[in-house]
Amino acid sequence: MKLFQRLLVAPAALGLMAPLAANAAEVNIQDVGNYAGLEEQHVETTAQFSDVVPGDWAYTALQNLSESYGCVGNAYSQNLKSGQALTRYEAASLINSCLEGGLVASGQGLSQDAARLSNEFGSEMAILKGRVDGLEYRLNEVNAGTFANTTLISGSATFTVGAVDDSTSGEKLHSIYAYGIDMSTSFSGEDSLDVAVIAGNAGTQPLNVLDSAEGTTNQLQIDKLTYSFPVGDFRVTAGPLMDQDDIISAKLSSYSAEFYITPHEYSRAETEEGPGVGATYFFDNKWNASISAVFDDGDDASNGILTREGDDVITGSIGYDGDGWGGGVILSSGDKNGSDTTDYDSWGWGLYWEPEDFPRFSAGYDTQENEGAADNDSWYIAADYDGWGPGTLSAAYQVIDDETNELAAFEVYYNWDVADGISVRPGLFTQEVAGGEDETGAVVETTFKF
Repeated sequence: MKLFQRLLVAPAALGLMAPLAANAAEVNIQDVGNYAGLEEQHVETTAQFSDVVPGDWAYTALQNLSESYGCVGNAYSQNLKSGQALTRYEAASLINSCLEGGLVASGQGLSQDAARLSNEFGSEMAILKGRVDGLEYRLNEVNAGTFANTTLISGSATFTVGAVDDSTSGEKLHSIYAYGIDMSTSFSGEDSLDVAVIAGNAGTQPLNVLDSAEGTTNQLQIDKLTYSFPVGDFRVTAGPLMDQDDIISAKLSSYSAEFYITPHEYSRAETEEGPGVGATYFFDNKWNASISAVFDDGDDASNGILTREGDDVITGSIGYDGDGWGGGVILSSGDKNGSDTTDYDSWGWGLYWEPEDFPRFSAGYDTQENEGAADNDSWYIAADYDGWGPGTLSAAYQVIDDETNELAAFEVYYNWDVADGISVRPGLFTQEVAGGEDETGAVVETTFKF
């Protein structure tokens, strides 16, 4: 080989091998140097042929290279086994695959066959490399601004049509919607940054009592922003926006609760939200426990966190989840805006039973002792049954007592998954109203999950 040729070939070979061996320790540089300094020798060339065919030295060298470096996964290695001809670019692709899969992985230097093939097909390998680099550059441009591959996104949209008889907010048939997006990103595989975005137009409409309803006046709103991570055997969650019921490990009910009735609305109130921190722990014997603090005025500098003027809620729970049954207890205490007359203490318990081929039953009790107002308590019983048709039939009965009135509510609904990600939920509910007519609602909800 002429000196001029050596000067051209050596940098080209190094340039081709550099992206295949990101770690310099894995490449035998001496072997590459030896290849560049090979003495002149007679080499049969295939440059005059458009294809590399059986019988060529290059064809045999490719077969040896494929077997030696274990690059049989390349699509063109199958052509070698069947004796089919290869184009020069197919041969160059196979050489690249062999060197990347074998040379870099094994830490070996260039064999004589590999050196001769790299020399023979250097131009085609360089062209392929340039095209791949160009594609990677374009892909990076496309991916710029997209979500990381550790980010999971799920969402739902609910269309609701219905009417509530004897409602003081109106009785006519009307329609509302709710929309939500949940995003979760992990940075270590064990942590999670969680964000929830909601939107809806329930407002003061009578259907705003439904579990799916969102009243954000048609505007996107951040509903949750937390970060959770392990600390030993504990799972710690903290963030500038979380609900009181976000950090409750105890499972008090297996009821679907997707329609009207909300169990344990005092001890795990969804209206308490703000900056917070909490931790959960799951024991090996099926027991679990949690504790959290949510500061409803934590984003207000005039009230602050853990101050007399602030609105702070402490919640704890303990639960047990056995085989087909379980339950738990929740306790919460609210220090409301520096006024003892608005403080409260709540506690509730719940049990669930999930037999096979039979309805799943749940029952529970909840109470709230208010310092400057009447106490509240409620109890409920509920069931889900999968044995009727393609969906799930659910029903619940609840009684709420505020020391003045004892009001009952009842619901029944059927949740039917009509397609992947699409469910239809027709239902009826009735609610006793103090000093007025009972309200009865008839509703059909369609939910799209993606």
